Amino acid sequence: MEFSIVIPVFNKADFTDRCLSTLRPTIADAGEGEIIVVDNGSTDHTDRVLAKHAWAKVIRNAENRGFAAANNQGAAEARGRFVVFLNNDTQAHSGWLRAMLDVAREPGVGAVGARLLFPDRTVQHAGTYTIPLRFGSTGFAVFHYLYGAPENHPGVLRRRDMRSVTAACLVTPRELFMQKGGFDQTFWNGYEDIDYCFKLVSAGLRVVYEPSAVVTHFESQSGVQRKRQTTANIDTLSEHWKGRVVYDANALFISDGLVRREIRLGNGALTFETFRLPKTTVVLHGAPPEDADAFFARLRENEAEIADVVWACDGPPPDVGVPMREGVGEPIETVRREMEWRGDRYVAIVNGATRLKEHWLDELIRQAEWGYGIGAATFAPELPSGEDVSSYAADARCTLLSLRQFPQHLRVRQMDTLDGAIADFLIRSLEFRRGVRGAAFALGDVPAVAKDASFEAVHGVPLTAVLTTDPGPIESALRAGSRVETRGKLVSIVTLSWNAPQFTKLALESIQAHTRAPYEIIIVDNGSGSETIEWLEGLQFENVRVIYNPSNYGFAHGNNQGIAAARGDYVVLLNNDVVVTDGWLDGLLTPFERIPGLGMTGPRSNIVAGDQQVTDAKYADLAAMHAYAAKRRRDFAGNGYLSDRIIGLCLCIDRRVIDEIGGIDERYGVGNFEDDDFCMRVRGAGYKLFVCNDVFIHHFGSQSFAANKVDYRATMQSNWAKFAQKWGLPPEYPTNGYSTQKIITRGFDPTQHFFGIDHHRVPQREEMPAETEGSAAVAFLAVVRDERDWTEVGSLLKKYATGFSSGDSTLFAIAAHGSIPAETLGERVRRSLSKLALNEASVGDILISDESDLEGWIAGLPAHRQLRVWPSDETAGPLSRVEALRDRSPSGMRRALQPEALAER
Repeated sequence: MEFSIVIPVFNKADFTDRCLSTLRPTIADAGEGEIIVVDNGSTDHTDRVLAKHAWAKVIRNAENRGFAAANNQGAAEARGRFVVFLNNDTQAHSGWLRAMLDVAREPGVGAVGARLLFPDRTVQHAGTYTIPLRFGSTGFAVFHYLYGAPENHPGVLRRRDMRSVTAACLVTPRELFMQKGGFDQTFWNGYEDIDYCFKLVSAGLRVVYEPSAVVTHFESQSGVQRKRQTTANIDTLSEHWKGRVVYDANALFISDGLVRREIRLGNGALTFETFRLPKTTVVLHGAPPEDADAFFARLRENEAEIADVVWACDGPPPDVGVPMREGVGEPIETVRREMEWRGDRYVAIVNGATRLKEHWLDELIRQAEWGYGIGAATFAPELPSGEDVSSYAADARCTLLSLRQFPQHLRVRQMDTLDGAIADFLIRSLEFRRGVRGAAFALGDVPAVAKDASFEAVHGVPLTAVLTTDPGPIESALRAGSRVETRGKLVSIVTLSWNAPQFTKLALESIQAHTRAPYEIIIVDNGSGSETIEWLEGLQFENVRVIYNPSNYGFAHGNNQGIAAARGDYVVLLNNDVVVTDGWLDGLLTPFERIPGLGMTGPRSNIVAGDQQVTDAKYADLAAMHAYAAKRRRDFAGNGYLSDRIIGLCLCIDRRVIDEIGGIDERYGVGNFEDDDFCMRVRGAGYKLFVCNDVFIHHFGSQSFAANKVDYRATMQSNWAKFAQKWGLPPEYPTNGYSTQKIITRGFDPTQHFFGIDHHRVPQREEMPAETEGSAAVAFLAVVRDERDWTEVGSLLKKYATGFSSGDSTLFAIAAHGSIPAETLGERVRRSLSKLALNEASVGDILISDESDLEGWIAGLPAHRQLRVWPSDETAGPLSRVEALRDRSPSGMRRALQPEALAER
């Protein structure tokens, strides 16, 4: 006899009747077999249904012994070569069993599963996949692959080997089943089939999903007992397989052009979502391939798509029929440029001398997507093989970078070699808790580890030392990483005024009463009437500056004016119709000290859109409100959640974020959706957003709109159209919200998304007193001998350009004193200004020249009161004489370079 079909039942007689009534015609072409029904003590009319189908063999139990025990009973009585487990809540389709038996007869096959469809023809089961869990004690979870997908999804129609399939419809050799002890009866109605399949795979046998075997599954219709032991079953599976299971989720998804990720919802909850597989840019460097045809053939032997190949190897690119772009400059500069556009993209860096194996890129992507916080995956023979290999860092021989994981300001620095530059970049990324995983198996033959003297000088170890699984260096790097310190840092609070002065007055009074951190207040009046102007001109508050606009320039424009005038290391954009509470600013700043890569924080409030609104904020007056806020401050101390959006009611922003992405997009007029737009750019640039549960701010709610009779609904509709057009979303207003992930994954493209605000800056003449014609209050002198010098000088030049304007009496002089001519430096400066949306006439003076006599060059520069020169000799590195300016924002540079600050130094 070829097969025995075992059907366990418990009540639900109508499902059993449907299953048996439709079954026999579908197995007519499968050979000789039998059908065994195991009745687990049913109490409905199951006995009458079974009597109706007298051709089926029946085993009756006095009580419900569970799914595993019933199937084991049936298998023990079976006479067929193969035992076929089938749920009673199924309806088989023609040819299903013949297809499964054909596969089951193949050598090395231990089990075969079917394509299970819901009655609406969507997919219930097409095999399973396993993912790691970072929370809970189980360590992993098992899910149905492509659950809910259309029945004809390409991934559903592919036969493939799986780690497990469901026993709702499973074929396995009877002798093998008995040899393995059948289903483990410590499970109760769940996961015993997964456990059995894991046993087969661990024994070297195949578990195959056969898509041509189609069965409709009404799923879990066998009663309340079906799910009663789910938690216990998961725990049992974990006890059996934790530490031994292979996480195969993204191996499956990648093969279908998808990727499965853990993401955080707007309220901080964790979930898993499926995304399109990001495209990969491959940068080739080093020696060119010996056999170019073979190399490029293997380069593309992956399931994952390679969107672009950039040639940065020695010599011209080969003519092999593969589209390629040539890199710009040295390999380090090429990689730096390719990484500038962050977002959901991969950059694979491969040495041309590497001999790749097929699926090399698939494996690197699988490791990079293993879990939260993986910034790179690498293959290096110096690392051990295996499924859970973490490395201190990686070099550039065969490494994949996941650009969405790195904040925009983290860039590749100049080193002697690209290998050293990538290793240095990944070591620095540890500050942001971004790790490196090694490939589980060899991906080819790679050249020997390079030597890099500059890397050794910076890190004190050779490049070979970074290829280690020893946690010691990682822990040391985390301890040594620069900890963000917010105490004592100046915070610029920017608020807009547009009539309704009584609310602005309340906001200012609350700031003065409840704010301890060093702060300044910048009020931007957007064309208020005479009553408001008169009140503003009479302000007696400390640390307050007012910018007057002749008319309403809009929410974004006004805030950009304030940001441009801000001197702080942090900028808070605060509505004027709010009342802040005790410790509010400290609460917004503290998360920056403990959350790596944090770009912006926000509070909870009584009137605010989305998850930031607190529903239990009930109070009769401001005194009661402050008591409520104080209780929240105590009850939720340090508590909050990561999010993709923070409402513009109150945004606390790290100035580095503004330096990278610019200000608020001004296309949105008087307001609405400009805060969404800003958040999307912050997230796209790789920064995190955090909502502070322990900070509560009272919001009166759109008082400027009400006072000025603005149609709030119409403004929302109009600005959604602008937002949707910018980010490629449907034009219809989203009454149920929109997907932030679709926008964030596109990333922040500086050429499209940077919004320059330098033209908004109101010169503060008290900061930079006017000098005589042709002189400079402050002159920066930089010597650029090589690319390493330019990396640091170029970084400070960007800060200079965004921090000073043409009226500030400053000079940035660059001497080309080495391998890079002044003309090249000039082109780089122009490109930098273009990316910052600045024109040459608007920034402080910049002078670039080829110089061989540095002393003569310095002596011949225009007169200046204060002089800062770097380096002063051949051994000093760039900026060594201006350490105080190294990590400052433009506003920080402005404060540091005020005459009184310079005099102190």
